[in-house]
Amino acid sequence: MKGRVIITLDFDLAIGKVNLNEIVYQLKEIRNPLMLTILRKILETYDDLISERLSQTKIYPSKYRGGLGRHIRKGDPKEHFCRGRKIRKRGYRMEPRQFSTVFGEVKIPIRVAECVKCGGRYSPLLSALKIGRYARREVNFEHEVIESVIDTNYRRLIDGRSIDISLGGIHNIVVGSDIDTLLQEPVSVEGFSAFMADGTGVKQYKGRKGELRAVIGITKSGRLEPLGCFTNTPWTEVEQTIKERIKEKEQYNIPFVYDGEPGLDDFLANIAESQRCTWHGPRGLYHALWEDGIKKKESQPETDTIKQLIGIELPEGDYEILKEEDREQVKTRYEKSKAEIKELVQTFYNKGYRHGASYLEKLSDRIFTNVELWLKTGVIAPKTTSLLERLFRELGRRLKKIAWGWSDMGATNISKMIMIRQYSREKWEQYWRNKLGIKGYFNIHIESVEIS
Repeated sequence: MKGRVIITLDFDLAIGKVNLNEIVYQLKEIRNPLMLTILRKILETYDDLISERLSQTKIYPSKYRGGLGRHIRKGDPKEHFCRGRKIRKRGYRMEPRQFSTVFGEVKIPIRVAECVKCGGRYSPLLSALKIGRYARREVNFEHEVIESVIDTNYRRLIDGRSIDISLGGIHNIVVGSDIDTLLQEPVSVEGFSAFMADGTGVKQYKGRKGELRAVIGITKSGRLEPLGCFTNTPWTEVEQTIKERIKEKEQYNIPFVYDGEPGLDDFLANIAESQRCTWHGPRGLYHALWEDGIKKKESQPETDTIKQLIGIELPEGDYEILKEEDREQVKTRYEKSKAEIKELVQTFYNKGYRHGASYLEKLSDRIFTNVELWLKTGVIAPKTTSLLERLFRELGRRLKKIAWGWSDMGATNISKMIMIRQYSREKWEQYWRNKLGIKGYFNIHIESVEIS
């Protein structure tokens, strides 16, 4: 069906006095009321067309009634659909149906139809629009709410009056989201250069402190790819969930980079090789020596030494065409650094620095994984968790500083939404196109605008 919307707008312009800002301001003010009026007229026209085709079956054959008139058979306890499509018009409901849209509240008069076959009464328009019995808002509204919640917190959204919805309504939209379906698709290790995982604290209901944990992949092009987000979930369960998504089961030449958090030493051990973050290494040594009673002034030379020993820079460019002497230089530096760290561990033991020696010993086993991978395969892999730290800053800005009282499901869902929209924009847009049912069945464009 093709139709035309004819709009008549009156304006009063003070010649020589009006400025551009005022014109744009007034146009912005009428935008939502104008869109609601157009929406109402389109739906009323669509309702008339549907009812006409279903009531005049002699004029309109079955091919013109495809997808129209579906309803539950009257009196059927199992709620099967009736095969009848012909109707008798029975006027309108006493009260119009009200919906929340991105433009505001719209009220639609609802036509009532009676099925000639079963006698059941229903609304052909609601059936055609796939609107449920108790639906009070369209999905674009949900999209608008979630986009807004990602950028601010619940209360600011309410207090700012940017969207007309209650606090409980926002929470129900976030908690009831099926966003987790985007983090369940299988992934291939071949597309990644590293995996990373970490956790951060989150404020929860009644002041309870929770733990938000995230797992990401770093693609070979250096892009962050969200793999999972969990709240108050043990690392063993997190690992199992991620393993179920990964297609390959054998180990690949790819590092798992982490900052030394307990529970992550053997994370994804059958798929990736553990790599301690080279930025967190010296930082962790400082805290270990502090536990041994060593003040910062005394431990600073030791942490500076570790920074130099683990700061091996790998040559850029094609590994295959590198000179042998370049490879040997890296190998020599790597072997020398490992040897010097072992000597430093022994020195710590001799001095009684038990915590420092233990920390450095564990660190030395996992801090050179990226160098070992390069020597073996030529692949330059990440050696710090900087991309993951950046992600947690994005999450923390919303979950720690401006949020409050998160439930496990609420914190998990909003974190997934932030991750996917920020770092997988195409998946985010496709998710909403599928959810909204955007298939090109309705198109509208401005044909002309004239001033009379």
